[in-house]
Amino acid sequence: MAGIGFELKRLFNKDGIIHSVFAGLYATVVTIGPTIMVILTINLMYFLLPYVKIAWMQREVLSSTILYVFIFSLIVSSPVNIILSRFCADKIYMEEFESILPALDMGNLILAVLTVVTGVPFGIAMYFKGGFSAGYILVSYLFYTGLVFTFYCMTFITLLKEYRKITYSFLFSLMLGIGFSWAAVFWWNFSVVNGILCGLALSFNLIAVFLMARLRRTFNKHNTSNREVLTYFKKYWKLFMANLFYTLGIYSHNFIFWLLSPYQVIVAKVFWTAPVYDVVTYLAMLSNLSILVIFVVNVETKFHTAYKAYCESIIGAAGKDIIKAKNKMIEVLRRELLYIIQTQMIINICVFVLVIAFASNLGIAGRILTMYPVMSVAYMIIYLLQSLMIFQFYLDDAPGALLASMLFLLGTAAGSLLSVRFTPVFAGAGVLFGAFSGFTTAFFRIRHKLIHLDEHIYCRGNISGIQTKKQLKGRKNIKPEKVVIYSFHEQ
Repeated sequence: MAGIGFELKRLFNKDGIIHSVFAGLYATVVTIGPTIMVILTINLMYFLLPYVKIAWMQREVLSSTILYVFIFSLIVSSPVNIILSRFCADKIYMEEFESILPALDMGNLILAVLTVVTGVPFGIAMYFKGGFSAGYILVSYLFYTGLVFTFYCMTFITLLKEYRKITYSFLFSLMLGIGFSWAAVFWWNFSVVNGILCGLALSFNLIAVFLMARLRRTFNKHNTSNREVLTYFKKYWKLFMANLFYTLGIYSHNFIFWLLSPYQVIVAKVFWTAPVYDVVTYLAMLSNLSILVIFVVNVETKFHTAYKAYCESIIGAAGKDIIKAKNKMIEVLRRELLYIIQTQMIINICVFVLVIAFASNLGIAGRILTMYPVMSVAYMIIYLLQSLMIFQFYLDDAPGALLASMLFLLGTAAGSLLSVRFTPVFAGAGVLFGAFSGFTTAFFRIRHKLIHLDEHIYCRGNISGIQTKKQLKGRKNIKPEKVVIYSFHEQ
């Protein structure tokens, strides 16, 4: 999300409440805007179509299909995306733009294979064990592949800093999907389940197509090396595994509750879910999305500036200036992390009070309301762990991020195996334990890295010099910028 920093700095530097509000809205749109639009789209489909009138089992089939598609598309795409993001960021920085398109094609191939390997066996199970029609399975698979490639293309588009393109692509495609689902049900006599599923499949495949077309128009040069990107999977395997463990950790407790909890519901013999627990997880996730916005705003407008100033001070600055820049960076990191925690705690308390006040009107009651407080705290720590892992990447501590994410996954899985037998109020204790384990590990790794920062910089760093970056094609009124090229030796 580095590209958003320049725009946010420009907006926040303007005086006046209106400019500050607009900057906050801009940060919200480019960070969690697509997520909010998807949630609103699904609920709008439920509202416009006679969803509440269909049988309970049909509703469970649809909700289970959507749940599985979103969870497994993120698990499949996320680790691949972070490696491709690193590769493309390096190539854009070195202005080797002809390497981007081969990387895009190789990523397409990798994800196509992964979607087949994960999707086809489950589709076979749906057909023979669940008794689903071939048409329903095909549309579900198209929905799955469309979402996987949407996540993938978003990685590349963010490297172009074209966040509005993502927003517009989502908005247009999702609106078209809503219109298609309505027409399919009321004009073409589709069932409500098939109409909604077809609308979602159409939306996400359109988003992927639009974003892919934009990428191919931008990076239209192609070199002959399609395999260069594969070396990054070997070179940055710790980055890959850290992201994989973190993503699995987010959903591992759901998997355990699907299989072992008293809230388990088996839908059509192939979908294992725990609707009560899943709803609590969903509500906890929503109430903590604000962390992502706060983190992006504070990191991109404050910490990144201090971090860049420190890295540049290493070249040619006096010793006292280097120490001053280092201390300022550490102080900014400490202050902003504390600010994120304090702000989100206040938001969580406000949200919880609102949930208690309007629970009956929102249809939230019983075990859902009982489970929510612990789960909400757990997801706050999960998102804080994500923030700390990004700080670790800033400090070149991929091994530390890998350790934190691994302990998060193992702690969540082990804790959930125990909490699955607890009373509802402590059902989320397992994920809370895992999140706290990962957060604590990441916190002390960062603390250790900062204490030994001089050793890390001067004993392992490789300062290559100062280079003048060329002006990007098509960008006007941008002067060439001198930047420090700084890297670390592999451990």
